[in-house]
Order: sequence, then structure tokens, then C-alpha cells
Amino acid sequence: MRGIRGSINVVLVVFGALLAQSIFARVLAPYPFAPYLGLPVVFALATAPGVPLRRGAATALAIGYLYDVFTGNPLGIHAFVFVVGYLVASLVGRLLSFRGVPFEMVLSFILTLLLGGLLEMIRSFTPGGMSWSGTSLALSLFASSFATALLSPLLFALVRRIDPDSERAPA
Repeated sequence: MRGIRGSINVVLVVFGALLAQSIFARVLAPYPFAPYLGLPVVFALATAPGVPLRRGAATALAIGYLYDVFTGNPLGIHAFVFVVGYLVASLVGRLLSFRGVPFEMVLSFILTLLLGGLLEMIRSFTPGGMSWSGTSLALSLFASSFATALLSPLLFALVRRIDPDSERAPA
């Protein structure tokens, strides 16, 4: 029961962050530097040794669904990408024993860049899909990944604080 309560708390915190980001989007982060606030939360759950795989994947699905609702994308695009991100981050967290702020930032930057590219590729196949030039897509992905990486230590710490099962493993 404690794990479910932790997942609900995480989803509620991401909902609040998405709400704040949508309200203050133009003031806090101009367009290309808009971070994905949900991805570091998903990565924190994925790399935490105390979070079971099914619970983390279900939480990632719920966070991705919230992103779909907030962004107006067809339902399921972000949900799919967030679950893929959770599974990849979980695999990386289990294979590599790195911990700490630099690991969190590098993991967030690389996976946000890759998942953003996957998201744009999927989005290009949907009706009314995005049509980007290579330069503007690359600039947008790198800027968003950089902003996400800068905020990731705060979001990792927030997840550890609200979900007791997501404590950092000893290095």
C-alpha cells in the first residue's frame, strides 16, 4: 500500500509541475528551452532500487498520459515514450553502478534527447504531425534536453523525498 501511495504522490506532484509549467511557460522557459519535467521523475523511479518494475512502469504510463492531456497530442504518444524511457533508464540503472548528481544529469540529458527524437518521429506519422527542418529539430531537442538535465537533480531529490521506496542506492 505504501508503494501505491508513493506513486499517487509522484503523479500528483508531476500534475502540479505540469500545471505550473503551462501557466508560466512563457515567463519561466522560452520555447526551445522548455524542459520535460516528467522525464527526470520517471528516470528517478527507474534507477531507484526499491521501486518494482511494474509499479514504476504504471507510474510512467500515468505521467505520460498526463503529458498527452496537457499537450493536446493524440492520447498514448507520451504515455508510450515515457514507459519506453522508464524501461531504458531502468536497464541503464541496473547495468551501470553510477550514482549521484552527474549521473542523474547525464542520464537525463541523453535519454531526453533520444526520447524527444522518438517522440518527434512518432508524432510525424500522426494526422497533422509536426514538420521540422533538421536544424530547428536538433536545436529544440538539444535545448530541451539541456534544460531538463539542469533541473533533473532537483526532480530526483523531490522524488526521493515524496516516495520512500525511491531512495538512492549506496554507491
